[in-house]
Amino acid sequence: MRILRAVLFRLPAVLIAGTLWFLSSQSTLPQPPGVLLGWDKMQHLLAYGVLGAAIGLWVPLGFWKRRPWRAVLLTTAIGSIYGAIDEIHQYFVPYRDSNVFDWVANTLGSFLGALVIMLVMRKYRQAEQNTSKLEQQ
Repeated sequence: MRILRAVLFRLPAVLIAGTLWFLSSQSTLPQPPGVLLGWDKMQHLLAYGVLGAAIGLWVPLGFWKRRPWRAVLLTTAIGSIYGAIDEIHQYFVPYRDSNVFDWVANTLGSFLGALVIMLVMRKYRQAEQNTSKLEQQ
C-alpha cells in the first residue's frame, strides 16, 4: 500500500513534465481565447505552477515539516532546471523560439506551485497537531 501511495504522489510530475515536453516539440499550438490565457508568459506560468506543485509532492513530508523554505527552493530549482532544458529543446523545434523570459515565467510558476504545496503541508501539519492534542485529552 505504501508503494502504491508513493507512486500515485510522484506520477503527476512525470506525466506533466512529459506533456510539457510533448507540447514543446510541436511547431504550433492552438491558442486559448482571451487576452490573459492567450498571453504566452501566462501559459508558461500556469503550466510550470502545476509542475512545481507536482514536483513538491516528491519532497518527503518530513522535509516540508522541518525545512519548508528549503523544500520550496529545492522544488523551484528542479522546476527551473527543467524549464531551462525545455527552452533549449524549443530552440531546435521549427517555428518555435527559445526565450529567457519564458524561462523566467517557468521558474516563477515553479516557485508559486511550490508555495501552494508549502501552504497545504502547513495546513496538514496544523490538522495533525490538532488531532494529536484531541487524542491526548
